Amino acid sequence: MVSIKKKIALSLGKTSNHLGFICRFTEALDTAIDAVWLIRSLVDEDWGSYAPHLVDQLGKLGIAFRNLNRHTESLSVNQYSVGLYRSLAAKNPTSHALDLARQLGNLGIILSKLNRHTESLEVRQESVGLYRSFVAENPRSFTPDLARQLGNLGTDLSKLNRHTESLSVDQESVGLYRSLVAENPASFTPDLARQLGNLGIDLSNLNRHTESLKVHQESVGLYRSLVAENPTSYTPNLAYQLGNLGIDRIGMQNR
Repeated sequence: MVSIKKKIALSLGKTSNHLGFICRFTEALDTAIDAVWLIRSLVDEDWGSYAPHLVDQLGKLGIAFRNLNRHTESLSVNQYSVGLYRSLAAKNPTSHALDLARQLGNLGIILSKLNRHTESLEVRQESVGLYRSFVAENPRSFTPDLARQLGNLGTDLSKLNRHTESLSVDQESVGLYRSLVAENPASFTPDLARQLGNLGIDLSNLNRHTESLKVHQESVGLYRSLVAENPTSYTPNLAYQLGNLGIDRIGMQNR
């Protein structure tokens, strides 16, 4: 009976992911709730064996709430999940530190969406610290995650008007994405284009409009190439970066 419950719960979790991927968010949420309920009943019987499965399903539930813009509920689920991962990682860091880093990233997203940027900053700093240790051991596998988390950290710093710190973080993220694009342009050019846009905003916030203009021009150039291949996905990004270019030119004229 226990084995059957586990199989059903894990299958429901996978189904929830798939429903979310095809934008059937309400069904994804209902399925994720069912998965968590089943795993909870197993955890009550055997914590050691099923706690890792519970936190995994809680992560899926948090995403399901987030996709429906139910951010307060998603926050509660993610905070609980992070707490469980902390206890698991304390006992077995080799197995669970990566899960903790990922869940901290999800928690940071929710806090940021709720405009709780000071809290989000602390969470993302912890996530970045974990990913730095992973990159030191395996750069090929974890550099993309570190680059992404640095970008998120830069956003929080910018929201808190800590523009000099945001600039430093975003410069590091851009540098990582450049190295990734050199190896795999198809996968990472959109990330580089986006992060160049963030870097340009940092420079603009510091009234370094000449430098910001050059960075935004590079971002626009990348988005033009992406729009040529996939206009539906990237035209809004191109339009946004063109707007940033206009802001830079105005800033240069007003100096």
